[in-house]
Amino acid sequence: MLRFGLIPLVLLIGTGWFAWASYRRAAQAERALAELHAENRALLHEARALERAVAAAEQGLRTLSSHPSVPRDVALTADLTLADIRRLAERKELDD
Repeated sequence: MLRFGLIPLVLLIGTGWFAWASYRRAAQAERALAELHAENRALLHEARALERAVAAAEQGLRTLSSHPSVPRDVALTADLTLADIRRLAERKELDD
């Protein structure tokens, strides 16, 4: 008789432990996902700020390069586009 009562009790305890462990893993995964989303949003915000800064710098360089008092070699150097800068940066990353 003890054997028939012990098996369901062990199964119940095992099922409860498995359910609790699954819940803890799911909660931990949910927290990790929330942190990942927050970090992703922060990185996107930073990337947009950097893109705005680059666009402002490009506009400043265009203004500088079109000014008559700027020497021609400086004007040509200042005339790099964002695509040129990205291409140069990608090539440098590949060289490293």
